[in-house]
Amino acid sequence: MKVTKSAKEKTKEKILEVAVNLIIEKGFKNASMREMAKDAGISNPTIYNYFPTKEKIVFAYVAQKHQETAEILEGIEDFHTYTLREQLQTLVETELELYLEDREFILQISDMVFQSGGLKLDAVYGNNEVFTNMVADMLSIAIEAQEIPTPPFEEHLPRLFWDYYIMVVAYWLKDDSEMFENTTQFIDHSLGVVEVLLESTILNKANDLGMFLFKTHLLGALEKFSAKKRKFSKVKRKLKGVLDDQ
Repeated sequence: MKVTKSAKEKTKEKILEVAVNLIIEKGFKNASMREMAKDAGISNPTIYNYFPTKEKIVFAYVAQKHQETAEILEGIEDFHTYTLREQLQTLVETELELYLEDREFILQISDMVFQSGGLKLDAVYGNNEVFTNMVADMLSIAIEAQEIPTPPFEEHLPRLFWDYYIMVVAYWLKDDSEMFENTTQFIDHSLGVVEVLLESTILNKANDLGMFLFKTHLLGALEKFSAKKRKFSKVKRKLKGVLDDQ
């Protein structure tokens, strides 16, 4: 009998649920795919049809939380009336709330990425498309509404915001204050800086300065280097001609 898409999705969610619990209990290295399959009520070969490796489970978990966040934000009726800063802050805080129940699991992922090297950060980046798309949409709407001027390198800002978000998660994991009050203040203050930067023309002016220095100095240095290289090549060819005549 053909398994429906809905049934596959439920099985996938079940695997993720039991995998997270098992990893929290036993640690990433000690939690086996066999145990995950057993707890999920599926056969050993079946689990590999969904997740070939434990790393894929981690990536799927991250992607799932991004999707859940997107759905929550879409469900906020007046979200479109929020300022860009309020939208970005709601995005970050919603993700953290979703992670709260599995905080120990997130801590293990963090340790594997930043300490043991068991997970490559680039691989985690590969599963943040939903997140960066949300940020890109928020920026695009804010620019269209003239809330902020069009920043230089606009296409790179969602990725930069993801880097900022990773920093927030790392701070949150180390935060032992009551109700994570320090994290709340950290987000508020840091996004205040982001807001000022985006609303001002400082990024554009910094970009103009950078382009000026690049054009007038770096390009000039490269041209001089190329000229010297061409001169050296001519000397080399002449020397080779002399040696060939010997």
